This record gives sequence, C-alpha cells and structure tokens, in this order.
Amino acid sequence: MANVIIGTAGHIDHGKTTLIKALTGIETDRLKEEKKRGITIELGFAYFDLPSGRRAGIVDVPGHEKFIKNMLAGVSGIDLVLFIVAADEGIMPQTVEHFDILNVLGVEKGIIVLTKADMVDEEMLELVTDDVLEYIEGTAFENSPIIPVSAITGMNLDLLADTIDKETFSIKEHNDQAPFRLNVDRVFTMKGHGTVITGTLLEGTIFVDDEIEIYPENVKTKARSIQVHGIDSDKAFAGQRTAINLTNIKKEDIKRGDVLAKPDSLTTTHIIDVSIKLLEHSKRELRHGSRVKFYHGTQEVIARLILLDREKITPGEEAFAQFRLEKPTACKHGDRFVLRFYSPMETIGGGIILDSKATKHKRYNSDVIESMFLIEKGSIDELIISMIEKEKNLFVSLDDIMKQISESELIINEGMVKLVSENTILQLVKNNYSHVEKINKLIEEIVIFLNKYHDENPLKSGVNQEEIRSKFLKNIKKSQFDALMNYFVENGIVKSDNGIISLKSFQIKLSKEQMIKKDEILKMFKKSEFKPPTIKQLQAQYSKKEYELINILINEGLLVKINSDMIFEKNFYLSAKKDIILYIQENKLIKVKDLKDLMDISRKYSVPLLEHFDDVKLTKRVEDYRILY
Repeated sequence: MANVIIGTAGHIDHGKTTLIKALTGIETDRLKEEKKRGITIELGFAYFDLPSGRRAGIVDVPGHEKFIKNMLAGVSGIDLVLFIVAADEGIMPQTVEHFDILNVLGVEKGIIVLTKADMVDEEMLELVTDDVLEYIEGTAFENSPIIPVSAITGMNLDLLADTIDKETFSIKEHNDQAPFRLNVDRVFTMKGHGTVITGTLLEGTIFVDDEIEIYPENVKTKARSIQVHGIDSDKAFAGQRTAINLTNIKKEDIKRGDVLAKPDSLTTTHIIDVSIKLLEHSKRELRHGSRVKFYHGTQEVIARLILLDREKITPGEEAFAQFRLEKPTACKHGDRFVLRFYSPMETIGGGIILDSKATKHKRYNSDVIESMFLIEKGSIDELIISMIEKEKNLFVSLDDIMKQISESELIINEGMVKLVSENTILQLVKNNYSHVEKINKLIEEIVIFLNKYHDENPLKSGVNQEEIRSKFLKNIKKSQFDALMNYFVENGIVKSDNGIISLKSFQIKLSKEQMIKKDEILKMFKKSEFKPPTIKQLQAQYSKKEYELINILINEGLLVKINSDMIFEKNFYLSAKKDIILYIQENKLIKVKDLKDLMDISRKYSVPLLEHFDDVKLTKRVEDYRILY
C-alpha cells in the first residue's frame, strides 16, 4: 500500500489524542478551547513514519457526542482505523456510535487498541477484551488485532506500530487513475499565501498549477502549491493527506463539505438514488417523506427520504430509495453515506449511492427497483449499460459516465469497447455512446413516420432531413445527427439524396395518366426555352398533385431549380452555363445587359441566372459585372 490514511475512533476521554502523540510526537489538539477543556473538538492531523519507512497520514477525531459531525468529516476517507477502547471503562455510548459509523462507511481494516492498560489489572483487561471480542463478532472487524497499550508507560507501542505497518500492506490500492477528487475538511488562511484547504485525496493525482473546480459552487481555481504531510511537493496522490494553497479564492468562498476535483469531472445534484439500511439496534423507523441528516464525505445536508416500494423502513431493514437534498452535492456511484436522526441527534443507518444523476421516480414501479438492484449488484459493464439506458439524451459521452463512476478512464474505456464489440452499445461519434435498444426504438419511430409520409405523399421523394431532426432528434449535436443518418443509410434503413430522406424500399410510382402529364410538363419547359414560367405561375397553373410531378422532374435532374421562383429545363440550363463561360473567356467579363442580348431574355431571367451562377461559384460578381470564379 503506497499511501494510507489512519483514523481514530472511540468514546471521549479514552485516550485517542494521547495515543497519537505517543506514536508520532505530534499534538493534534491545536485549539485553545481543546487544551483548556482537555477534549478534542475539531479534527486533528498528524503523520506517522511506519517501521517500513513509509509515511502515513493520521486523522484524530473527537469522541464527544456533540461533535459527531466533526468525527464524520474525519473518517470519510480513512483506510485503517485505530478503534480505541479504554481498558478502565470498556465499551461506552460513543464507542457504539463510532463503531456503527465505521461499519456504515465500509471501513474494513482496523486495530482494536485497549488504551490505559497500565491502569487495570490482568483480570479487568481480560474482561474488557472479552467484551470487545463479543461486540465485534460478525462484523468486518471480528478478526482485527487487539492490542493493549499505555501511552504513559510506552507499553506495546512498538508492537502497535509494527501491527499498523503490517496491516497497511493488505489495504486496497487507491484509484490514482481517476480524475482527482478531495473532500475539504479544513479551510484557513496563511499570511503571504492566502487560502489553504486540507483533505484526503480520495482518487486521482493532483499537481501544482492544475486547474481545480470547487463543487457544488462550480468555482474555478488553481493549485498554487501543495503539501503532503507538512512537506512541500509538486504533486499529491490518492490516499494522501493533502494541503493545497488555492489561487484567487477567499476563505469565505470555500468551506468544509465542498469538493475539489478536476474541472467538469463531477455533476452536482439534488436527487440521488441509494441503497439504504437502518442499524439493527436503532430504536427508530423511517417513514416515506421523513427528513434526516445526510452525511457524505465531509458534507452535512438535510434530506427528505423517498421510499420507492414501501411506506416505512424499520431497524435492520434494507431498501432502495431516493433522497431529495436541500442543498446540492457532488458525489459518485459507490460513495457511502451516513444518516442521523434529525432530533434528537443519533446515528440510525446509512448506505451506498447508486445514481448520482437521478431523476424523480414513480413509486411502486417494479422496473425502477429492478434497475436499482442491477446497479447495486451488477458488474462495471452492467453499471455502464444502466447509466446509458437511463439518460434522457440519445448519446452519452465518456466524460458523463466518468462523472458518475469512481473508476479509471482505462477501466471504463475497456468496458465501453467490450460492450461495443457485443453490439450492446454503439459508438457512432468518438467518445459518444448510445444503447442499441434506444437506437432500434428510434428506427421504429422514424420508419413508422416515413411509411405514413410516403402513403400520404406518394409523389414526393422524401422528407427533408432537418424535419427528421426537428421531430425526433432536436436535442443532439449536428455531428451526432450526421453520424446517425450515415448509420441508417449504411444499414439499409433509409436512403438520402441531397438531404432528402426516404425509406430504402420507397420508389415513386406513377400512373399512366401521371406519366403522360409529366411528359407534357417537360415538353412545356423545353418549349419555353430560356423564358420558363415562374414557380408562382406554375403553382397557379397546376394542381397540387400535378405540381409534385415538377418536383419529380427536378429530382430526376431533368429540370433545374435555380432559385425560389425559377426553374429551367436541363439542356437550356446547361446551354446558358456554356454560353456565359465562353462569353467571359472571350470578353473577360459579362454584365446583365450582355446576357440579355446574348440569350434574348429580359432582366427577369438574366439576373436570377447570374445570381445562381454566383451561388454555385461559376461566376463572381465584381461591382456591376461578373468574371469567372
């Protein structure tokens, strides 16, 4: 284990702070009031040079019940706990509450330290040891070492140090490949430096001069300097106690409970999906709509409980639920939280965050419960699928997935590649993904729409793709829309002709009468030569269905539409184009009156023709004449 954070826990006056001083030589009670009253009020910090030569951070927490809020802020990022029980008192009320909190937060590594062992005889020490063994039976700590010590005489301090060193080697490695994230537990100012924050780096690596975003305020800053265990460093790794000097931030602009992270790596939310469990020995049940205190990281916030499949949850029960938070928070899937009752204040349970980007659910919906079960118990692949499925948007970016899952980009990318290869998800645009079922549902809707359109408009070649986008895909980016249309074309679902979309199988079928009428219209345009009727005249002359035959002739390339009010027969259009090119080649330029004389037409035709050839970049207007482009 490269980096490790050790925390203390236990009842007030059981010797936590005294033990840390004996181990490290550092006094963690720094406030005047703490020294005056002889109790720890705020979090204390130290470091410990392990016998193997590694340096571990230490967080010393208060034991008084009034300061549980501070205790929770301290243990949120620890790897190993020194669980303190005084040999002369044994298990006490805050021993129990601290132990509950550690279990709810998923702290699995611990050493039971029986302090003040010099103050009791062998019989008392044995009784306390038996009580502790019975208490921790069936918990994550049941096989933890139990060491009696004395901070006064030095009894077993070397053994404790060696045991700490040994235990840290089996602690799970921190995720240093994810974007960096740190929960702020202390804010202060240093003369000549400005605002400094401290906290445990939960994941990732941060370097001096890195850009930082403060959540949930979404304020940007930078790391001016970094200290790790009181020593200047150019970087800090996951699992290290870290102090960061921030640029352009006042002390009052940041507080305990805020989160420092890589910019745009987190989302803030007022609604989260959770798996919740109440403590078995709690005396309280929670009803749907109850208000509780919700502790996540170093933040405390009031939350309203939304039970999804029942009206209440009783001690020892587990349930899926939502919390509606009264203040925004920044969190990820897999983060743990603690619940305390609103009044009187007591720890009643906790759980795991399943979805940090949740939306309101209908209660008693079996599909919602099934989805939450899958998120809780599923693999990383299943978690990715669930997050892509629940997104309202058709496409989900890799960045959006990473904002919600505490995993490295490499692992998430590997999951994405696997799911793409299995044709579960599609990557039509780089780092943008969609679920195949969502795409298939969209295809069904578009096919139904086009079938109906073709039935109602048998003489129209199709729908402008912008109408498709407006009706079905108005919230996606142009690059995503273009990629989607290409996918539909490549897979034989639709065909596209100059932005006109139709079903692959669709063909315009004309009756004998329509074929005759179509030929008559084409002959009329040929007879008109360079003086065809305007579109307004055509629309007045022909019925709506007959006019569709003109659009068919345009799509077939037999007529050329040069602007919103004029159409030429193809051969006369090409002749006009050739004449203009030859004229400019011989005369260097052409004016409107030149074209009028050349083709024996009025300005009504010559101006639109020249403007059209400007648009298609055959000619270029200069003052009142044209040259070849």
